[in-house]
Amino acid sequence: MVIDFNHAPGSVLRYTTTCVKMDRQNTPKVYCTYQEALEHRFPNHPESPQRITSLRAWLDSPPYPEIEWLPFETAMEGEVALVHRQVLLDEIKTECRKGPHEFEPAPTYVTKTSYRDALGAAGATLTVCRRIVAEGNGRGFAIVRPPGHHADAETAMGFCLLNNVAIAAADAVARGLGKVAIVDFDAHHGNGTQAIFRDTPEVGFLSTHEDGIYPGTGRLDDAPHARGRIINCPLPAFAGDAAFQRVLDEVVEPWLAAFQPEMIFVSAGFDAHFSDPLTTLTLDTKGYFMLAKRLVSFADRYGGGRIMFILEGGYDPKALKDNIQACLAAMCGRAVYPDHYGEAPAVNPSVDSLISQLQKIHHLKEN
Repeated sequence: MVIDFNHAPGSVLRYTTTCVKMDRQNTPKVYCTYQEALEHRFPNHPESPQRITSLRAWLDSPPYPEIEWLPFETAMEGEVALVHRQVLLDEIKTECRKGPHEFEPAPTYVTKTSYRDALGAAGATLTVCRRIVAEGNGRGFAIVRPPGHHADAETAMGFCLLNNVAIAAADAVARGLGKVAIVDFDAHHGNGTQAIFRDTPEVGFLSTHEDGIYPGTGRLDDAPHARGRIINCPLPAFAGDAAFQRVLDEVVEPWLAAFQPEMIFVSAGFDAHFSDPLTTLTLDTKGYFMLAKRLVSFADRYGGGRIMFILEGGYDPKALKDNIQACLAAMCGRAVYPDHYGEAPAVNPSVDSLISQLQKIHHLKEN
């Protein structure tokens, strides 16, 4: 079934712009998909279509000409079975037949269409991934919901039904890539992704997340059997842009240089923004632009020129649109993006000990 893009134009916000000088020479196409999943909604739940409805206008008028929107089909059960067991698929279908309700304490909910919507998000993610793999290089962003990184092989949780990034990463390996890396910068630990690839040497996983919040996983000393492949960076509250910059330079880059993936996947959660109602990591939009720009440069240097972002969290719709566009700007080699909120309050807790421990545990050296 081909997904309808719902091309009705959305409202265009007025915004200030933030400019950073960038070189746009030889910038590749940026392949994107969009699924709003209008019927996957529950009263007063933060994970709703309103998160991304304002992005719909981009389908007719992309913010940057380098963006190409790709049509896509829902994933087949056999495709998601690369990472999910049939028991999970059957459970989601059973819950959907009961109609709209919350079925998991996070709370995670379903409606009658949620299983189809979850397969749609997975299909949209696979479409971008396969295009990049087929072309041998490229950049992409699957702007989809429902999100996925908390879902493990047989459990839906944390607003997530099927693990979109895990499905795509496994598919890329199945199509011939030797190793891939997943960087998860959602404010919550990607516990499902880590669990799925716990014993998969072809897949590296690194998560930055706020220490001590849901789902309570992602400790510094997790996965002792996979040192240098599975890395967790539990950051203090109010970590902000400066802490993320240091983690990128002193942990992420040396990790990628050592692991040598052939593609980088990004679980792109934007709930670390300082306006977000659920967390307190206090990144700002300029910080997300920096993050995306650095990850794109890492992909060019260590990832075969292949990178794709997959939407996870982010629950302030205005900030979410700004932050997604900032990441698209970085991928498109552009320097102008909206920033309604401006700079985050500067708290700057020390991350010296955290970074030192990460480098020691995972035998990392700065590049």
